Amino acid sequence: MVSSLMQAKEVTKKYKRFSLGPLDMEVEPGIVIGLIGSNGSGKSTLLRVLMDVLKRDSGHIKFFGQEWHEDDVEWKQKVGYAGEILDAYGFLTVGELKDLISRWYPSWSNEQFETLVKRYKIDLKEKYRRCSKGTQKKIEFIFTLCHNPSLLLLDEPTAGVDIVSQRKMKEDLLNFMEDGEKAIVLATHTVDEINSICDEIVVLESGRIIHSFNKDEITENWARIWTSDIGENVKNHPNVIQYYSNPCQIVTNDLDTLEGIIQKEQITINHMQRLSLEEVLEFLIDN
Repeated sequence: MVSSLMQAKEVTKKYKRFSLGPLDMEVEPGIVIGLIGSNGSGKSTLLRVLMDVLKRDSGHIKFFGQEWHEDDVEWKQKVGYAGEILDAYGFLTVGELKDLISRWYPSWSNEQFETLVKRYKIDLKEKYRRCSKGTQKKIEFIFTLCHNPSLLLLDEPTAGVDIVSQRKMKEDLLNFMEDGEKAIVLATHTVDEINSICDEIVVLESGRIIHSFNKDEITENWARIWTSDIGENVKNHPNVIQYYSNPCQIVTNDLDTLEGIIQKEQITINHMQRLSLEEVLEFLIDN
């Protein structure tokens, strides 16, 4: 098993009003990375650059331990990508799209495709462009899974999808990860997906990675503390994310460290509460 399924180093993509990077990122087997950020932060651009849908301006990208040449297709046959790239083929029916796409992948499984089409209730005779947005998302999701990929790059795969299908998609992603040798990069705005699927969280803002955490570390370290006072040493401490004076209240990203500082300042701790993942994500994105 390779130690890294994808590795990006100093990758950039520049536009007139937006720049991606430079950024570094690594995806290891057995890991699901939740890629989060506000609208326009660069999540979709990053995934498109990784897939070579958009040409990067600089930097290096390796898949499966190797930096591939522009015309190489072998690595793409091992990656499942869902990023709304099928609109140009909207005149085709879903069945015709399947016939086209399946030719690109030597490992394509018609059996799996038929199973997933029934599972998600897809009409193969419907033209792709006439399908609802949610149905198009489900179709694209099915295509990513049917060629036995080792890595999935998914751009908000459940956006606009009905609740029942969202649950099925989460189940299928968890099944995909069962052997411990695959990985997923999942761009999402959905806290439930992060909570139930992701192991690590990468926060993107203005085209740059500003935070990278293990999900369990977040729930262990982030907390809200109510105190009798807030001294200057506490206010200015790097692990204080936010504070309020009335009543005295502190949000921290390192509870153990800050608890020691507060005690050293002889400030009374009245109450402590761990933050929910949703609260933490709001702080990471908004602040």
